[in-house]
Amino acid sequence: MAASGEIPQAWVDKVKELLGGEIFTKEQPGKWEGKAGGHVPVVSKNDDGTVTVKVPHVMKKGEKDEDDHWIEYVFVQDAEGNIVAMNKFTPTDAAAAISFQPEAGKTLTPFGYCNLHGMWKGEQF
Repeated sequence: MAASGEIPQAWVDKVKELLGGEIFTKEQPGKWEGKAGGHVPVVSKNDDGTVTVKVPHVMKKGEKDEDDHWIEYVFVQDAEGNIVAMNKFTPTDAAAAISFQPEAGKTLTPFGYCNLHGMWKGEQF
């Protein structure tokens, strides 16, 4: 998992490009009605003050690359649009989750990107 100073610029550039497209939410799943449960990022606060953002989606490596289905990115954005935590995943990873220490007093928004069902936004925290 990459903290804000360690996130590869190529990752940041890619998700900023993806954020320019349609963004789905639990309340507005668009053409993906019924898919929110496995795609909307879930935030949990840990006893040590860190936060975990997880997208409860199956990570599936298919027999052929076009059969792969996974969460490619999980990231957190602050109110100014800066990405403060992020990781890129592969279909063979066990789960799509990141944990990090949030800066006090910041409003943050979690996102997850599915290779088949696009960009999903969770609730601010």
